[in-house]
Amino acid sequence: MNETNKFSKITDKFSKLFHKIFDPSHIFYTIIFFIVVIIISSLSFIANPIIGNVLLFIASTFSLTFIFLTIFGIIPKMKSFIFSPEKKFDRRKILSLIIAFAISTVIIALYFILTSLPEFPIQFLRWDYVLPYLFVGIYFGWNVIQIFFIRVGFEQYSVKVDNWVLKDKEDFKQNQFLSSIFLILALAVPVLIQIGTYFGFINYFEADPDNLFDPLLWFNGWNIAMFVVIAIISWRLITIYIKSQKNKTPNVFSSIFFILIWIIIWYRSFSFINSFRSVAEAGGIDFFRILMDIFLMIFTTIMVLKGLGSKVTTSKILNENNLAFILFAFTILYIEGQIVMITGAGVLVGSYTDRYQISMLNNFLILVVTISFYWWYSEYTLQRKNLILRKTFKPEEVIVVVRDFKEYLINSGALSANKISNNEFQNFLIKNKLDIDKLDKPELEKVDK
Repeated sequence: MNETNKFSKITDKFSKLFHKIFDPSHIFYTIIFFIVVIIISSLSFIANPIIGNVLLFIASTFSLTFIFLTIFGIIPKMKSFIFSPEKKFDRRKILSLIIAFAISTVIIALYFILTSLPEFPIQFLRWDYVLPYLFVGIYFGWNVIQIFFIRVGFEQYSVKVDNWVLKDKEDFKQNQFLSSIFLILALAVPVLIQIGTYFGFINYFEADPDNLFDPLLWFNGWNIAMFVVIAIISWRLITIYIKSQKNKTPNVFSSIFFILIWIIIWYRSFSFINSFRSVAEAGGIDFFRILMDIFLMIFTTIMVLKGLGSKVTTSKILNENNLAFILFAFTILYIEGQIVMITGAGVLVGSYTDRYQISMLNNFLILVVTISFYWWYSEYTLQRKNLILRKTFKPEEVIVVVRDFKEYLINSGALSANKISNNEFQNFLIKNKLDIDKLDKPELEKVDK
């Protein structure tokens, strides 16, 4: 019985984490989604504009299909119709998918036909202009901004390690010593990883002196550049460490966060230089890169879903059932964004000859964004956590400080509670453009905590 309960709890957590996509109520739609992804991915190896147009149509149609299913899921009476948990492959689910697919097919087909007519007046609204560039934008845009979602998980892990290591927050000397140890560890990890990468993979980059893009030459240059990057971001870590010591708030949060961010920087930079190698030389390293890309996309998606899930109760559009459809629709567009650059579609011819060129550009953009993000966010998050001196305050944070100061004065006897009423306090806030009623109450509660 206990084992059954444990399994049930694990299943419930797994279901909540992935928003029911593997539940009996949703598994039919999940299978259809994976079939579509496999078909699109398989046909993408044929770099042909005609195939590209077909894939563009398929991706657009199925993405719109899942959007319609999202809309169906808003209607309370449709809940038992399209999310019946009794049967995995219920007729009602099949009928719902067929209806959504039929509507989507008609809409996309009409859009393709009408905007292809010579008489269509607005050139930039044609399907062959809008859709290819839109999907490419989604592909690169998602990859570039994913660090903003990944950092949520990194922060959570960093906070847990900080609380575990610095159990006694009042023991300043011990915490200062432990934070110094973790600083040294954090500074050593990137250097050791980079040295290990150099000696571990140098044999995979064969010398070709007559080639301007000699793989070995570029590999050596990449290692030099990465040591420069290590020096730059390590300097940032050291400066915020000094600031935290001056603030008498030693921590290991910043060191753990630094190590986690560095893993992303190292992986993206290595993927970039690895793309210089030919397909014949790729071998197992590219397989590793593909697996890591899949893992990062899943991890990022989970972070996004967790964020969306927390807003489900206040949303009139999304709920615990139809949230999975948004994931399916967006993922199809993301995958098609890469494929459309390989196959070509509409007026967008094959921008790149293979996936390696796309990988180079993609990883370079992510690398630049990640380094820039760390430089800004590493200090910003410490300020928000009161681990270093704050330079700026949000309106809700100012309200909390002023309110706490008022309570401190009252409790210490320096101010009588009768001398300043709640209305007078509210008027003071409004006068200074700190109207508490105009602020996000949940955000104010979060600051309080």
